[in-house]
Amino acid sequence: MKFLKMISIACGLLAGFAVLANDVGPKASVVKVYTVQSNPDYHQPWQNYPQASGTGSGCLIKGNMILTNAHVIANSTFIMVRKQGDPKKYVAKLVIAGHQCDLALLKVEDPAFFEGMEPLEVGELPLLQDKVAVMGYPVGGDNISITEGVVSRIEPTIYSHSGKYLLAVQIDAALNPGNSGGPVVKEGKIVGVAFQNMSEEQNIGYMVPAPIVSHFLDDVKDNKFDGFPDIDLDVSTMENPDLRKWAGMADKQTGVLVSHLTEPEKKKGRFKLNDVILEIDGVKIANDASVPFREGELIFLGHLIWQKHIGESCKLKVLR
Repeated sequence: MKFLKMISIACGLLAGFAVLANDVGPKASVVKVYTVQSNPDYHQPWQNYPQASGTGSGCLIKGNMILTNAHVIANSTFIMVRKQGDPKKYVAKLVIAGHQCDLALLKVEDPAFFEGMEPLEVGELPLLQDKVAVMGYPVGGDNISITEGVVSRIEPTIYSHSGKYLLAVQIDAALNPGNSGGPVVKEGKIVGVAFQNMSEEQNIGYMVPAPIVSHFLDDVKDNKFDGFPDIDLDVSTMENPDLRKWAGMADKQTGVLVSHLTEPEKKKGRFKLNDVILEIDGVKIANDASVPFREGELIFLGHLIWQKHIGESCKLKVLR
């Protein structure tokens, strides 16, 4: 009796292991990206630098597309991908790249590549202190790596690949070369794409957040990347009370001062130097150039512009 009881317990443990083995979760949709790149030599534009190889990460999303970073596949002449647990590398082709937001889509023609993979959905922007998992193939090994951390900051940041100032999320999970393009996951959904870190600092990594990813995917539905809109002007804060008095602002009025206009913007005639922008689409602008974001959070006013698509209208209230 004791012998039979021990066998039943052992079988129960084996069954438990089988369940865990099949419950692969989001990591089954994460791929390693292999590239061969030929970067241009801007000092000698008639030739390129010698070809070099590189690696990054990506993940499968709806439409059997692979989402990754634009800088991972920039100037690539050949791209291959490999999924977790499969030694075979599959040829991939670039569908479209949005260098401005450092995102790109790849496709694989071989239907065998998609066996056992489930596309990941794009989720919502996480909250501060939310726990997230970074999945990818960083240096230090050949198998998938998963690191965990929390959301530590949400604000616009300069994207190093393009120099564009856009919304980004800072996380304290470890990010290393090779993580670029890998999904940052919360509750099985993509909340961001790992894309850069501060190499001289500790535990400061950044992800392209879900709203930027969704904007990119909506933008490229017509197989063309239009980018993120902006207004060609510079603004100064109005925190100095004497400056507000000089501009003729009422006591309860707040806004930012137009301090510089590009020549194309001047020709459009919509703004003049020393205009005070008070509102964008009915949202009041604070004197420090911030606007309400979520409960208890503020964000730079440019976010109200960037979240729109090129061609959409935007209403501004100006004091002149």
